[in-house]
Amino acid sequence: MKTSFEMPFYATELPCPLPTGTEIENAPDLSMRHGGRRIVGVGQHFVVKFGLGVDLIEGESMLFVRYNTNIPIPRVFALYSDLEIGKNFIVMECVLGQILLSGYFDNLCQLLSLEYFGSLNQRQLLDDIFWTQEPDLLVNGPFNSEGDLNEAILRKYTYNGGPYYRAEYLQKCFPFVFKGNKATFTHRKSGWYPGYWEYCLAVCALRWDDDWSLWIDGILSPCVSEAAYFQSLRLELWS
Repeated sequence: MKTSFEMPFYATELPCPLPTGTEIENAPDLSMRHGGRRIVGVGQHFVVKFGLGVDLIEGESMLFVRYNTNIPIPRVFALYSDLEIGKNFIVMECVLGQILLSGYFDNLCQLLSLEYFGSLNQRQLLDDIFWTQEPDLLVNGPFNSEGDLNEAILRKYTYNGGPYYRAEYLQKCFPFVFKGNKATFTHRKSGWYPGYWEYCLAVCALRWDDDWSLWIDGILSPCVSEAAYFQSLRLELWS
């Protein structure tokens, strides 16, 4: 199983020369700009995700999926950083998509299970819940068990200024709600998280101004109890 890739990464076979920095910056957006990230289409062959908020681990995870599974996924043509402007670039193949109800997420969730909760090659998790200003392995991960991951969430709660008595209460509740989950691949945050994570992130993203909420349960395995706690916790962390 191939798990490591030399960085920066450049594919040896390309449909045409890679786009320049200027071409990427001037390309049309394919989705709304958010959190220091842009996704643009460059010509007929390339989609580029880039910006200050892009982590190259996302691209490495795509390479991992392509090398170790039969799940259809766009080819990654380049992974690199522009140190002068501080931006990371993931240059991908532009391909026709498929509807989410086709089982794409189920296939990803069944991706090779790992023995830890973390990013590829036992690196820290990318979800903001595990971010700290200074490195703190007890919060950032990786974690050997779901219990360790739960403790990290509680540490982040107090790290963000949450009251200790509330953290102690949550510590009693977590084992009844967040339990029995294997480390499964989560597409949105590009790593191995508890099985409920992808569903909970989708629920947290709801704006209730369209019918997206009616489709989620047909795309992802419902984790309603976990989502209720998860959403409440995220609101407390960033309110």
